[in-house]
Amino acid sequence: MRIGRLGLVGLAALAASCGGEDKPARFRVGGTVTGLAGGGLGLQLNGTESLTREADGPFTFQQQLEDKSAYTVTVSAQPAEQDCTVEGGTGKVAGADVGSVQVRCAMRTYTVGGTVEGVRGTLVLGLDGGEQLPVTQAGRFTFTAKRPKGSAYAVSVLSTAQGQRCSVTSGSGTVTGNVEGISVRCHDWFELVNHQAAQVVIGQENLLGGTANQGGTVGADTLDGPWGNPVLASGRLYVSDQGSNRVLGFTGVPAASDASAAFVLGQPSFTASNSGAGQAGLGRPGGLSSDGTRLAVADASNSRVLLHATLPASTGAVPTLVIGQPDFTSTTDNCARASLAFPEDVFIGHGKLVVADSANNRVLVWNTLPTTSGVQADLVLGQGSFTTCVGNDADGNGVKDATPTDSTLWNPTGVWTDGTRLVVADNYNHRVLIWNQFPTRNGQPADVVVGQPGFTAQGFGLSDTRLNKPSYVNATGLQLFVADFQNNRVLVWNQFPTTNGARADLVLGQPDFVTANRYDPPTGSLPSARSLYQPTGMLLAWPYLLLPDSGNNRVLVFQSR
Repeated sequence: MRIGRLGLVGLAALAASCGGEDKPARFRVGGTVTGLAGGGLGLQLNGTESLTREADGPFTFQQQLEDKSAYTVTVSAQPAEQDCTVEGGTGKVAGADVGSVQVRCAMRTYTVGGTVEGVRGTLVLGLDGGEQLPVTQAGRFTFTAKRPKGSAYAVSVLSTAQGQRCSVTSGSGTVTGNVEGISVRCHDWFELVNHQAAQVVIGQENLLGGTANQGGTVGADTLDGPWGNPVLASGRLYVSDQGSNRVLGFTGVPAASDASAAFVLGQPSFTASNSGAGQAGLGRPGGLSSDGTRLAVADASNSRVLLHATLPASTGAVPTLVIGQPDFTSTTDNCARASLAFPEDVFIGHGKLVVADSANNRVLVWNTLPTTSGVQADLVLGQGSFTTCVGNDADGNGVKDATPTDSTLWNPTGVWTDGTRLVVADNYNHRVLIWNQFPTRNGQPADVVVGQPGFTAQGFGLSDTRLNKPSYVNATGLQLFVADFQNNRVLVWNQFPTTNGARADLVLGQPDFVTANRYDPPTGSLPSARSLYQPTGMLLAWPYLLLPDSGNNRVLVFQSR
């Protein structure tokens, strides 16, 4: 019996040793959710088990992990308009349940920003009266502070550089996503007064001089009928000296009268003045224009526009291509899509080339800047086609009509655009035409006329609403400047005209809007620091305003107050 009992005990021990050992310990992973609003949060453990939470509080995955095994908790679905992040979501099990994973949720927020154009100096923008953002260059801007969906936002201009005015478009609204469409446009603003005196004169010894070449021979400090809008680019001032068939280059805007040019274009030296052609010559050049890297010259007598791929900086610099002629040796004026006839002005900028094709009574537009010579224009204004060139010929029958219309031109001499609006000096019609949106079809009519009460009026006049052979135009984007050639003055509109016959706000060169004196005083025989005689252009380079005073063979330098 005793032996039998011992045998049973042995069998039990053997059975235990074969199938009764303990299983490895297993543990769960969990944590806490905070900040959740509205539910819809999805969590996942090691890419397999999913868990949905609808409110704040603890959570635990059902899957059990062995000791020392790795775990990763991730967000598989974000709740509506919230962003949830996981803290302490990765690690290894350490002999106990993991309860330290933190899932923190916050309302989703969006950026507020847009674009700035035309800024000079430092512009400070404000967001909702809180964050202040300094902007020092054109381009995109974004505030640091973000806003949740459904919240209101308002962007304002807090301060600008001296001599600038900036406005905000689409600056307020309700956040529905990242706000990117805010537009801030800055424009230079010239504070001027009627009959303001210039501080400096170019081309004369002093502000009382007015004879061609200072009564002597052509030189580095003389002018003979300066013509067209000058250019200031990369610290260099370019002035067309039409009577001497050249363009003078100065080192910046002169601070004192009778300054000498640093280099000359179109002539081999400062003492040469013959009309020329070819790649190095000029024949009565007119308006100049630059987009900051290139220089364009309206070479009127040669019926062409010359383009310098880089800004000239020395005597003898030659253009790289020609518009209006097939090559540099041709100078024939024609009425054709790739031809010009005595162009008085040119504008390059905003990706476009615009030319006042004066003797062809039209304006030609190239929608992209040409890279080869002789390129055909894309658009014509003032005519219905590229092969009609008679002034005020609305029906294109080759016969001048008795009156102009909103789509005709007669000897246009000045052009300006900001890429949206287009302004043209319609010289013989004694008016300035404005297109509120840049034209897209041939012969497109203008929207606004200045200098006349309507589009069919044609006579010249002397008042704050009339003009007499306006020669050139320029603008800041807010202010419009017009050289009123035969009235011996420059008119300024402080707000861009939007109605026909709008009144000018300011006059330079005359004491009022109803006089057109050549001399100052009127009974004298000399010009003064505040008189003009047949002005032919404007350069707006704040704080400087430069006016080519062609009849007095000088360029006057004014300063904004």
